[in-house]
Amino acid sequence: MLRLLIAEDELSFRQGIIQMIDWSFYDIEIVGAARDGREAMTLMREWKPEVLLTDIHMPYINGLELIQTAQEEGLSFYSILLTGYSDFNYARDAVRYGASEYLLKPCLPEDILQAILTVKEKIDKEQREGSTLQQLNQNWTKNIPLLKNQILNQWLANPPLLLGDRQKIIEEMGISLKPFKIHIGLLRIDTPDHRNDSKLYKRDMALIRYAASNILTETLLPLFHGFIEPISYGEEILWLANIPDHETDTSLKKKMEELQKNMETFLKISISIAISSVKPSLNEVHSAYAEAMEAMAGRFYKGKGGVFLFSEYNQRGLVHTSILENEELQQLEKEIKLNLENHNYEQALDHLDHWLNYIRNTSQYDKMEVNLRATIFILELQKFSQERNHAAFEWKDDLINWVEKVPSIETLGELATIMQKIIQSIVEIDSRQKPLHRTVQAALDWIIQKYNTSISLESVAKETYVSNTYLSSLFKQELGINFLDYLHQFRVEKAKELLKQNYKIYTVAKQVGYQEERHFRTTFKKWTGLTPTQYQKMIGYLEPTN
Repeated sequence: MLRLLIAEDELSFRQGIIQMIDWSFYDIEIVGAARDGREAMTLMREWKPEVLLTDIHMPYINGLELIQTAQEEGLSFYSILLTGYSDFNYARDAVRYGASEYLLKPCLPEDILQAILTVKEKIDKEQREGSTLQQLNQNWTKNIPLLKNQILNQWLANPPLLLGDRQKIIEEMGISLKPFKIHIGLLRIDTPDHRNDSKLYKRDMALIRYAASNILTETLLPLFHGFIEPISYGEEILWLANIPDHETDTSLKKKMEELQKNMETFLKISISIAISSVKPSLNEVHSAYAEAMEAMAGRFYKGKGGVFLFSEYNQRGLVHTSILENEELQQLEKEIKLNLENHNYEQALDHLDHWLNYIRNTSQYDKMEVNLRATIFILELQKFSQERNHAAFEWKDDLINWVEKVPSIETLGELATIMQKIIQSIVEIDSRQKPLHRTVQAALDWIIQKYNTSISLESVAKETYVSNTYLSSLFKQELGINFLDYLHQFRVEKAKELLKQNYKIYTVAKQVGYQEERHFRTTFKKWTGLTPTQYQKMIGYLEPTN
């Protein structure tokens, strides 16, 4: 009897599979029916089934993670994936990583039976034709990708042993690398792990990494003439490759941009890429990895979605003082607080710009140091505001607690947004009892009427009969924010109302004044911390397919 294990979290579907087919007639025994991935893994260890029928989306452990975990524990089995249309591309790619068949839900019992009988025929054929040696070879072949990954992980982490012969190992393992002229590429997915949707994010990321690794291989294989090995290293996706003689930094960057475009097209994700210098031998891949990580640090200052070559990386000089003892930053922070205290809000914002630009231009501190300095300064601003207003300062946006977000921000641009929002909030509290300047009020009225058109600082200044410079200065002084940022925030609030009504993203963009959907998505993410699609998911809607 063929042993079959079913892993499906939907009760009615799981029961239907069990009850609507006479499994014993086909010499098949159902040894277990799990309602989630964790229970399925327990049953896999206990029964060691020849066939696993599993849904991709399940609690605790998804279907792909279940297959990978079971394989890593040495279990031998065939797997059949059940998947919805939304996950079809991931499932298709996952078949190349060990799944034997896949079925699109909803599917009929006879479709499931046929898939299992197809696998059963493969097993029967193997048993008829196979020998002990063939079985050993099959097991060895199946485990080679895992062994390769483990070996390359060890090489990234440590310099070579005295008696180690890496050239011999790549020949024995069939690793697609030459032992010379090698570099390391690091791919980082820019999508954030926002707390409000963490379960969905973690489940999707396992699928995305499978697909991303496959797209990486197909895109870069011609560039390196087949001499490339993609690997997983913790949460990172990397590759080791041999650089062709004629390759330049310019042509390499172009190919990386093509990889970014493919990720955007097929997976709808943004990625950042960092590349080490070329090393003369495999014995130096650990230092190449360190270079790739150092190059990726440029992402904090230059923003996500870039290609960072170590050869172009402006390495930071030796830092003789801690960022906490930096007198220039201390003086700027004093100026910001002094201007806030004297209601000179425009000057406070200007000094905040100087504070951010000082960090950006020096580039001598790493992300963690900058985030620490920013957190301390924010807490000082919080205390300052509480003392002035004799009330608890409200820091929370309607979706994101900006202060809690500071330690985990990834770019200086994100930090700038948070700091600007905080200064803006302080000004709002200080100005609650004071009437707005009539010119600013007229400008706000014009924005309310025309926000969904192509308005600008120049056009609104013309309507209110003042100069661009004067209107910009008034906005900063009265509202603690510049004109364009206020316009974007107003449009984002209008967009939220439309997104709650389940409008398509491109429709919302047009209706709130953005001609390009990409511009709208970037702006919405900047001022909420979420993409429009993530916002819709949070409020219980899914974006309709176009």
